[in-house]
Amino acid sequence: MKFQKHNNTVLNAEDKFGYGRGNSARPDDLTQLGERAVKLLNDKNLKVSKVKPFFWSMVEAYVDRFEIYPFDINRALISYFELKNYPEEMMQDLIKQLETQFEEAHGRPLRKPSQSARKSSDLDDEIKELRDSLKYAALVAESEK
Repeated sequence: MKFQKHNNTVLNAEDKFGYGRGNSARPDDLTQLGERAVKLLNDKNLKVSKVKPFFWSMVEAYVDRFEIYPFDINRALISYFELKNYPEEMMQDLIKQLETQFEEAHGRPLRKPSQSARKSSDLDDEIKELRDSLKYAALVAESEK
């Protein structure tokens, strides 16, 4: 699975881990590299704009190499929505995107036509109830005059 890179601004990790700074100590394994990365991430002066491209390049390299994400994508998505307090508009947009992707991939809509008709019918019933309530409120208000 190859990612399409949207820009070429990828942080060069070598200079962030001491290479080229007179520090010739290279990490011997991924554990040491991880420890150095965590130490750098805890730097109070580090900007998100510098970290995001670095992490994205790491995820791209991992997926290209192992053809799987290095984390549970479903859990990450739910955690993100929890972090953002489940924003309604964002979730609705994502659902629409997923339904579109599903239809393109499988050649049929995700929801059965009866499901969307039922939703439409439920909405029509709610609107009718609201309309009836407004009519009744208008009648009561008029009779009190």
